[in-house]
Amino acid sequence: MKKNWFYILLSMFIVAVPSLTSCDEEDVPQPAEILKHDPESDADQSAVEAYDALEWLQGSLVLVDNKDEVIRRINGKPLDESQPTVISLPVSDLAAAEKTFLGWVAPGKEANEVQDGYDYYLTDAYGNAQGCVSFRVVEEKDGVIARMTVASGTALKQVSEVNFVNTENWPENDAIPVYQEGKLYKFGCCMYTNSPPLTEMPGADIELDDYWTLVNWEERDFYCLQGNDDGKEAILVWLLPEKGGKANTTHFFIRKVERQIDYPIYKALSSLEEAEKVLDFYHAHHDKWQKMLDEMEALGYSWKPAGFFSSGTNNMEFLLNGYDEKENEIKCLDLDKEVGKICNVSCSLWNLFEYRYMHIRIFPPATKKVE
Repeated sequence: MKKNWFYILLSMFIVAVPSLTSCDEEDVPQPAEILKHDPESDADQSAVEAYDALEWLQGSLVLVDNKDEVIRRINGKPLDESQPTVISLPVSDLAAAEKTFLGWVAPGKEANEVQDGYDYYLTDAYGNAQGCVSFRVVEEKDGVIARMTVASGTALKQVSEVNFVNTENWPENDAIPVYQEGKLYKFGCCMYTNSPPLTEMPGADIELDDYWTLVNWEERDFYCLQGNDDGKEAILVWLLPEKGGKANTTHFFIRKVERQIDYPIYKALSSLEEAEKVLDFYHAHHDKWQKMLDEMEALGYSWKPAGFFSSGTNNMEFLLNGYDEKENEIKCLDLDKEVGKICNVSCSLWNLFEYRYMHIRIFPPATKKVE
């Protein structure tokens, strides 16, 4: 992402054409607003002041499209096909169930402790009520040791309750496999590319929305940052390559793709909860993150920033499944520096910088032994 050249050329343009105006000056960003972006200080970003609790919880469980259909499950799965909204998750004990549930509470929000559990009253980034979910300790013969229930009127999609099942009672035919640190594993993920319309004629005026976006569900090699063979969750990542990858501006991630899928591309990106776990790992094991980049670079995967004079973005900024329509901002995982962060970036058409994305897979501790 050559922010430097963008500013230099923009400055030359402003000097050369000082009298350029619009019918509605309020709709056109002024030079001072555009030039405030500093590539060295990440001025194209803004801090996350507050999270949307429902968005965070939804992204902790299952990603859905504009029709509320399942795109990908994050935590848990239905064990009974006749009850697709009742999902189950294996846990080693009650403490693990409680830790998992509290991990679904958005940063800055709080679950109220009550007898035998918690009540979590959801609010959006502006403090507006969104409903409630409850976590309670239970004892049932099928191994369910805790349950999260969704209160009526809470717009959580594809989930009515979550059963935390003792690992000893988890179905043997659905054992959680072992993922070992440092190894590669293949998973399907959403990939896209965009090009001018096939019907483009020489000299034709092409509007931004005339560009078509090709979306495919393809297998990619994920690197296992953290294994699940020692009681921890497995964390696996795939990064959009700098060379040959299809980085793009934020606008392309939020616009609706009608030719193949009925939802914006960002809805298939990694959730905020998944990104938070990667960020925690990044801070706790920065050496292992760098080791991954070195190993994948040696294998030709081009996950590192490609350099200023390359065709890549020259950054480690990855867009996420988190969009504030009111502010027209999308969440971004910024790993450019040793201390990373989740921040906001504008989806305005004036934001001409390109961003990458990463796919993340999180798996519970293994219930299947290493073969």
